[in-house]
Amino acid sequence: MRDKANILLEDIEANKLPSLPHVLVKLLQACRDENTCFDILSNIISHDAALCSKVIKAANSPVYGRAQHLNSLKHTLMFLGLDTIKSIAITASIKQFFSEYSNQKTHFLKAFWQHSLSCATIARSLAELTSYPYTEEAYISGMLHDIGKLMIEPKMDAQYRAFDHNSYPADEILQSEEEALGINHPELAAIMLEKWNMPDVICDAVRYHHVTTDEIQQAHQLAKIVHLASLLASNTNDVNSSIKTEAAIRLFDLSESITEDIVKKGYEEARTIAASMDIDISDDEGIDKKDEEKQIQLAQEVRDTALVQNSQACISIDSNVFFKSIQQSVNLLFGINSCVLLQFNESQQALTIADHQHITDSRLLEALKIELSTNCIITDTLINHKINDSFSAQQSSSLSILDKQIAHGLKTEGFISLPISQTGHNYGVLLLGTSYKHAVAHLENKKLLSLFTNNLACKILQHFDYKTKLNNITEHNNKQFLQRAEKVIHETNNPLAVIRNYLHLLSQKLDSNDSAQSELKTIKQEIDRIGNIILHCKDTLDADTNESSDININNVVSELVHLFNSSLFITHKIKSTLKLDNNLNDINSDKDLIKQIITNLIKNSVEAIQENGEINITTGNININGRNYVELKLNDTGPGISPEVMKNLYKPIASTKGKDHSGLGLSITKNLVERLHGSISCITKDSGTTFSVQFPVKN
Repeated sequence: MRDKANILLEDIEANKLPSLPHVLVKLLQACRDENTCFDILSNIISHDAALCSKVIKAANSPVYGRAQHLNSLKHTLMFLGLDTIKSIAITASIKQFFSEYSNQKTHFLKAFWQHSLSCATIARSLAELTSYPYTEEAYISGMLHDIGKLMIEPKMDAQYRAFDHNSYPADEILQSEEEALGINHPELAAIMLEKWNMPDVICDAVRYHHVTTDEIQQAHQLAKIVHLASLLASNTNDVNSSIKTEAAIRLFDLSESITEDIVKKGYEEARTIAASMDIDISDDEGIDKKDEEKQIQLAQEVRDTALVQNSQACISIDSNVFFKSIQQSVNLLFGINSCVLLQFNESQQALTIADHQHITDSRLLEALKIELSTNCIITDTLINHKINDSFSAQQSSSLSILDKQIAHGLKTEGFISLPISQTGHNYGVLLLGTSYKHAVAHLENKKLLSLFTNNLACKILQHFDYKTKLNNITEHNNKQFLQRAEKVIHETNNPLAVIRNYLHLLSQKLDSNDSAQSELKTIKQEIDRIGNIILHCKDTLDADTNESSDININNVVSELVHLFNSSLFITHKIKSTLKLDNNLNDINSDKDLIKQIITNLIKNSVEAIQENGEINITTGNININGRNYVELKLNDTGPGISPEVMKNLYKPIASTKGKDHSGLGLSITKNLVERLHGSISCITKDSGTTFSVQFPVKN
């Protein structure tokens, strides 16, 4: 029997246990509410056996570390976390949406739901009355006692669903299950709960709830509670009407009046819960239509959830154009081309246009700043956390001049104003520029608008958290760099002094007219420059410690390439080619910094090529937006730069070139270029990489 159960359980994994659409709608709505807490979610989930089983299974999965000693459903939910619970809710709803739907199946689920809930509430009452110390355990056992039916139902025919599953005895149901599958629902459920590492007392309580009162009398107290609760929650005919009272007396010595009172309270609680979830458990006509409407509502909820998640997939929290990607998301979901996000500045108590957005060419939106004290529908949106639109305000003559100008700035007939907030934090207002006709259509589905903004608030929070972490990492890296700089300064000054002394001695040994004197002079200059760089490597790049002069880039390039041709290029078997513009303009800049920039770029190319390659350097005059620049291009035949490295090309991170490289070369190069008011760019492909640097020409 256990082998048959394992085979069936493997198949069940792909067909998640169904819940009533009424419950799923309620759960989805709760998940969207920013004020939702574990108590609210626990209250909804605890009333549905299928959802309970999903939560318990997840909590006992090795993926989540296997929960231990969670004595209540609320604790289980807290162990999993709010995001996991929301994922379970959305997944269950989507599975339900794509599963087979029929009135007969809904009737089956409603009967199952009512019986499971009644059994759970009665079991809890019996546990309290009989001093069983774990009342939540009794409730969960009662809720899950018939969960095997949900597992078996997809494998059974229509006749199985047509049975009265709330009637006593259940012999006919158990027999049909065993004939069709070789196992009955109590045994199957017990084996499943054992797989989920549920306590053995719960597994046995589920396994034996359909045995006779004679058989259960010597069992564990929890098994007796669940057996009696299941019996009291069942329908009995006239022949079996006294069996409930007899079982209560024999198992716990409970009088008939006390038993009836427990049953009455259990049914009343079930009806109250059903009403709160809009579940009609009466036999009135028209119920089928109500259930169909609830299934349609679930479909709409699932559709909206899927639409929002799909449209916001393009929003990358670590992107420099984060706010522009929000505009792209709006376009995907609502088809709106003109929108803008106004970010709330808490210190200034004002709304301003967020960075890096696509803004219309209207000057009305330039440097827009709206004080929170301003009387307009946009500030009303943020303060009162409600959706507004300019069309309604215009009809009521409450539209301010500022509101009208913003509509003009958006180049649209009007706009919808959406609050972006979460758990008391105001992030801003999203303005959707649209026509009156389209605004009416969008405002008819405020649920979708609210779902979009709620999810957007989460994205914005994640974006701000990412920026904070990135700033902390940058600060940490800067501290590490300063520590390394101190060490470098200390350890390199001594050998540099020794080199200078030996160069001086070597110069004295050579004739003053010797051709090597010129090269020794160049080496001395470079040694002095190294010493100067080392002395100032701890200084901030904002400190202007270098002198500017008129420089011809061609001369600097020729001098450095001549030096590298007799050193680094030889050892790495690299051929260099120069294509220098003879009419190149001079620039007024710091020669040492220019040398450092070119040296870093050459060394970077050599390290990329490693051996047997080419480095081509060209110079020329260019004009950018009416201003003259000198452009230096350095192209190598290396393997190119990977996309992962390109993302952080100029950031001070760990080098990909081995332990002898600091990973700071290009970061320092970019900072030096920007210090000289220039710009640097990089184009890479498999056949090599090209760096382009532009230096401004003195006016």
